[in-house]
Amino acid sequence: MAYTQPDSKTIQSIFDSIPERYDLLNTIFSLSLDRNWRKRAAKSVIEGNEKSVLDIGVGTGKSILEFLKVKHFDLSVGCDFSKGMLQVAKGNVNGTKLACADLHSLPFADRTFDIVTSSFVLRSVQNMAKFLLEVSRVLKLNGKFVFLDLTRPTNPFVWHLLYKPYLNIYIPLIGKTVSRHERAYQFLSQSIQHFVDPVMLKEQLEAAGFRQVSFKPLTLGISTLFMGKKA
Repeated sequence: MAYTQPDSKTIQSIFDSIPERYDLLNTIFSLSLDRNWRKRAAKSVIEGNEKSVLDIGVGTGKSILEFLKVKHFDLSVGCDFSKGMLQVAKGNVNGTKLACADLHSLPFADRTFDIVTSSFVLRSVQNMAKFLLEVSRVLKLNGKFVFLDLTRPTNPFVWHLLYKPYLNIYIPLIGKTVSRHERAYQFLSQSIQHFVDPVMLKEQLEAAGFRQVSFKPLTLGISTLFMGKKA
């Protein structure tokens, strides 16, 4: 059966159902590598003169915290369409403004941010072209983006014999056992398996007008950083 991405309301309800266990399960599923990936994302774009940062799909706030550990920002904002996630984030990110918003229609003025970031969000985007237009709109000229997401290993052995069985069996089983929300981790598994190839996403980013676009596979390609600038 062909994979059909859930609509935004379904994805929203999925994330609203798991905020208390989200960080724990991320750590389990990534073998505690997720924090290092988030650190890499922050350090890859911060040069020192940035004054504002937006985290789209801020979740529980773990990713934007890594940016705040590197430097102080005059304006730090996180947005998410899951009210459950934002409730958890409130206790984690003091001084960061939080907004409930859809990533396809960001409630921020043009050219507001020096950096726009997201972690594990791109696979939930319904309309990539619209999303990228919004990212470009809220970025300042020469502003930078860095997106972190889960991808597929390029090595066929690692993919077919190790990672694919891991996605199909281990993630749904542990997700159901720990969070008691099987649907959420079925979505995670399926979205990774059907996510666009990094090369194709790079082409989409360039088509949206971004320059100096690059991507960097992490941990055998299990996750990937995508980086670039607004022209």
